[in-house]
Amino acid sequence: MPGEFMSIEEAAKYLNMSEEAIQLLAEKGVVRKDKDGKMLIKAAEIRDWLHRGIKDFDLSQLNALEKDYREHVTPIHTLLNPKCIKRALSGVSKSAVICELIDLLVQKGGIAPKHKKAILTAVIERERMCSTALADGVAIPHPREPLAGIIKKPRLVLGLSWRGIDFESFDGKATHVVVLLCTPRLDLHLQIIARLSRLLRNAKMRVAMCRAKDEKELIEVFATFEKQIPL
Repeated sequence: MPGEFMSIEEAAKYLNMSEEAIQLLAEKGVVRKDKDGKMLIKAAEIRDWLHRGIKDFDLSQLNALEKDYREHVTPIHTLLNPKCIKRALSGVSKSAVICELIDLLVQKGGIAPKHKKAILTAVIERERMCSTALADGVAIPHPREPLAGIIKKPRLVLGLSWRGIDFESFDGKATHVVVLLCTPRLDLHLQIIARLSRLLRNAKMRVAMCRAKDEKELIEVFATFEKQIPL
């Protein structure tokens, strides 16, 4: 099924995504048309499209991508674990920070040490395709493929850097907020990265994150700002 062409409705059900999200992806180029002009989408191509990133999406488009087929949205603050937050990253390079976050994922995030190399390789491979840095000092590194055989639920590891890291951002600015994202499914990956992108574009939220006195308060910042955007 993933290698076959599907209608917008079929792709939405198969990928557990809203039809609005599939329609949006189709408009971005992940689409073919049959002889009658009906749009067809190839689910496998969505993964390749993701590698090009979503940094050019506006807030309304990100909102469409956040919802699954049942119009459900995964709140980011519920995925954050105080033990998987580092408020002062020690790494000064992209590779060092990625290693630092993956170390924390293995040590505190319930991931078996035997999977560390595979996750690191997948994240670095994704970065080689193009940087996962967004604008405004934010980066969301993630594996090239969903980690279906390694994790059963989404994992986030959050790190802050006061000095800033060269994450090869397209706007040329240093990165200060880095969120490692690992998911078991493509639909969850797309939904969560869209919501993260939408939240972290808010300058007031980024300032509040930096001012948080501890990890618990930092998670409360996410919860507070999530209440301000519609689910």
